[in-house]
Amino acid sequence: MLLPGNFKHIAGISLVALGLVGFGFFLAVLQPVALPVRAEGKTFVVRPGDGFRDIADRLAQARLIRSAAAFKFLSVITGSAGAIKPGGYLLRSDASSATILKTLVRGDGREIEVRIPEGASLYETDSLLAENGILERGALTQFAAALSPENTEGRLFPDTYRFFIASEPRDVVQKFLAAFEEKAQPLLDQNPKKAQANLILASLIEREVPDMHDRRVVAGMLLKRLASKMPLQVDATVCYAKEIRDGHDGACHPITASDLKIDSPYNTYLYAGLPPGPIGSPGREAIQAALTPLDSPYWFYLSDPLTKKTIFSVTLEEHAANRAKYLK
Repeated sequence: MLLPGNFKHIAGISLVALGLVGFGFFLAVLQPVALPVRAEGKTFVVRPGDGFRDIADRLAQARLIRSAAAFKFLSVITGSAGAIKPGGYLLRSDASSATILKTLVRGDGREIEVRIPEGASLYETDSLLAENGILERGALTQFAAALSPENTEGRLFPDTYRFFIASEPRDVVQKFLAAFEEKAQPLLDQNPKKAQANLILASLIEREVPDMHDRRVVAGMLLKRLASKMPLQVDATVCYAKEIRDGHDGACHPITASDLKIDSPYNTYLYAGLPPGPIGSPGREAIQAALTPLDSPYWFYLSDPLTKKTIFSVTLEEHAANRAKYLK
């Protein structure tokens, strides 16, 4: 028969045991997600205004910590919940939750590296910068609108950059334009009278054709269409017209019949001639292709969705057959 004293003694031991088990579990879930041999380095962005609860949830979703709840508790008991600093961090999955928390509190990541791909439009670049915490969404497009779109679209040179988190739009744009002046403008200055036209043509080629030789063929084909007053009918310009209409980038393909009717000067199915401005920022190779077009018998082309190979046609009938074959 258990006496009251014995019961209290056993209950006390049980509580201590449960406490030790709980503490052991807490320590276990603070351990790294992966062993060093299987660890990954992942970019993690803390934006100004992010709360520690949201940060913990995103760390868990990124599989950088085992438990969001344990990370939140650790943040509170160490007094770190309000001390996490904005930045772009390269975190490893073989780091413990305590190590990751210390890194975020020290503020080791003040800059983040961002790759702007060839052909990215103003709207796509805006999204990339927002996703990485460099600018608020819409800040780049708003600044460009105030600055004058023709001075920005096509000139946000595609390259790898390092930016501060929560930068000023002016500083970001100046860095883009400086890279354009250094790496793209010298090419365009080879034919200064047609510099803007060649930049626009290069932006079409960049978005449409991946292979350098094919780009030069398409450049010659589009120039031939311009000379004969034929509409260019470049799908990428329709995608850009959709971005202008919607005010942001988004899924474009498949292009629908209603898309082809968007009333925009950038819609080269409705309006003859080059668009009024670039539809994205071309790289040096696309600019070089625009400067060195090749003559060919072709008047039409399409891209094979599977291989990305450019399929050329001489006649409209041949083009229709290729459409039926490749664009099923």
